[in-house]
Amino acid sequence: MKGLLNVIVMAALWLPMAGFANDTAPDAPQDYAWGMHLESEGASPFWQIALPTPVYEQTVWPDLRDIRVFNSKGEAVPFALTPQRQPQRAPQPVALKVFPLDIKHVKQEGQNSLTVKMPGGTEVHLAGDDVTRISQSFLLTLPDGLKTPLPVAQLRLNWPKLPQNWQAKVDLFYSDNLKEWYGLSEDSPLMELTAGNDQLKLNTLSSRVTLSEENYRYLLLTVYDAPQPLTLQSVEALAPADDFSNAYVYLPAHKESGTASEAVYSWANPQPLAGLAIAPGNESPVLPVEIEYRQRADDAWQPLTKTVLYRINDAQSEPTLLNGEQVQAIRVKGINVNWGNTPPEVQGLRASQALVFIPQGTGPFMLAWGNKAAKPQAMALDMVIPEKLRGQYTLDSLPVATEADTVTLGGEARLTAVDPAERRSQWMTMLIWGVLVIGVLALLGVAYRLWREVKTKA
Repeated sequence: MKGLLNVIVMAALWLPMAGFANDTAPDAPQDYAWGMHLESEGASPFWQIALPTPVYEQTVWPDLRDIRVFNSKGEAVPFALTPQRQPQRAPQPVALKVFPLDIKHVKQEGQNSLTVKMPGGTEVHLAGDDVTRISQSFLLTLPDGLKTPLPVAQLRLNWPKLPQNWQAKVDLFYSDNLKEWYGLSEDSPLMELTAGNDQLKLNTLSSRVTLSEENYRYLLLTVYDAPQPLTLQSVEALAPADDFSNAYVYLPAHKESGTASEAVYSWANPQPLAGLAIAPGNESPVLPVEIEYRQRADDAWQPLTKTVLYRINDAQSEPTLLNGEQVQAIRVKGINVNWGNTPPEVQGLRASQALVFIPQGTGPFMLAWGNKAAKPQAMALDMVIPEKLRGQYTLDSLPVATEADTVTLGGEARLTAVDPAERRSQWMTMLIWGVLVIGVLALLGVAYRLWREVKTKA
């Protein structure tokens, strides 16, 4: 018994020392699951690379702490992470002038025809069987005093609350002279649905046209298949957002399960998402849906939003915006609809990061990622590029390292690796339990010996 206790005491002294020894070990490429060789030609004190999509998908930590850059000797080099580009605030909407137009349904030579009377007496004639479905037309023009061209990406229609569920479709045309009209979009859905305390409203149209006094300044909106007339209070022109395609990386979600009206989509690890891009399948171009999300796999579902997904010609519903919240999975439920065998397609929008590193040592350099035991090591950009040099070395001017081959380093086992401090804590816990078990056994041994002595004397 005494010898066993000596072994426990020696282990108690040795295990913490081993743990502290591991704490001081520097990072090595094999500590990370995967790596990518970087090619950099020429000489520069700083290099940059836009993080590839697999890095976002395969890193363990949402804050990207398990990313490193190594030189040819396997030494980690200083680096910083910075957003590639910051989206700017969208410009303010511009209210257009709205004129309800007189329309007249007639039959000419046995064919259905529609006459739309424009201001000034100009008439537009439409013919065909479908014109009988048209119930209203509106002329939209530039506001007075606007001298600069107005790029329009969307039109937002505002109307008073309707007494019952309402759905319709619209066609949109543009012109410079009120006589010749060109198609801009067709079969675009409008709706306002109410179910109990829930309300769903779709009142935006894709337009993609530039209005100006010198060129195209008129829009014609025709409403058809409407159960009752629509009273337009106002129409606002929404300018297109700047191209921020490099501001976000699109991460496809994996469809876990689902039915014809409900589906669950997930990512391998929780992602801090700026938005969700969800597009309906081919069988159902318009889908009113309810979206829920959870932050971890074992969390309860939380409501996110109710919206209308659509993909008609070149028009597509806008992404659902988030605030960088961590999302592990979402659940999409159709509202009184189903999508058959073609469920919606889901992608997560995550802020795209550029990695700027100092090429210490010799190349080729390697980007490595995927290590649950990793500690944060990215620096602030000012610690990599001094403030006095920021005017000379900007993200627009830094040379870009190109991606080469991807290699497996430590493999998937590194995704569940334990950091030295946690490992030491586990060792100490096991040791304490071992000491307690041995102590109990020792007490049982002493009790047994006392019992034997008492029994012998008796």
